[in-house]
Order: sequence, then C-alpha cells, then structure tokens
Amino acid sequence: MKRTYYVGDLCFVMNSDEWNTVCYLDSFHRGLGDDFDPQGFLEPENTSLEDDFAGRPFYLLKTAFGDGWYEGSDGKNYAVDSGTIGAIAVDDIVEKKKLADAVERGLGHLHEFEDEDMYAVGYDSQDDNVLYFAGGELEIVT
Repeated sequence: MKRTYYVGDLCFVMNSDEWNTVCYLDSFHRGLGDDFDPQGFLEPENTSLEDDFAGRPFYLLKTAFGDGWYEGSDGKNYAVDSGTIGAIAVDDIVEKKKLADAVERGLGHLHEFEDEDMYAVGYDSQDDNVLYFAGGELEIVT
C-alpha cells in the first residue's frame, strides 16, 4: 500500500514529547555502541518505551556533516537542524500545523512510498554520506 511520507528533519514536525522520544531512542542506541537502527516507534498513550513495536513508526538517519541543507535525488533541498534526516507517514504526524509549515517553507518534502519499501532505509554501502529511503527511491547526499 502506498502512503505519503514526510522526509526531512523530524524535529520540524513533532511535538516536544515525540521529539524527546526520538532523542532518547537515538542516545540509547549510541550508548550501547550498537549500529544505529533507523526504525523507531512513537508510542501512543498508555504504552511504554519498553514496548519496542508499539506506536507510529518513523525512520531516522544521521547526516555525515551535521546541520545544513542537503540535496536529494529528487532535486529538492532538505533542511537539517538536528543532525538527522528521517521519514514518517503523514497519517502518523500529530502536529499537522507544524507539518504544513515545514512543507510550505521547503524544510522537508512529501513523498509517496510503498509501506513495505520503507524497511529499506539506511546508508549507501559505498558511501555513508548518502542516505537512502524506500530502497533507494530517494537518496540524499549529506
């Protein structure tokens, strides 16, 4: 099934509680020294961080050079203020006003991807400066 995803810095489209969850999961992975898992979940009410697969999925990748503007294979630029670029289904974004503002300002962009393709998110094996989403349907050089 195709869904519309916001691709960009997720800090622009999340409320503070959601962003705190994203930052917690990111620091947890780094603290363990594990390879960073690009998929995480925003929990709905009444679930806990211990429930690994609860909630709304999102995907998050670190940029090679931190904050700035990065060009995607779609010819669009992506703003970064958190050192990361991610993707989340538009249906799973609570802050619709923040989403509209981010898209209107060109900070991130909307893309249609097949849900099953979203598991193929990561770094190019030849060049870890290249982030890919939906199996390479979109690449962003960072």
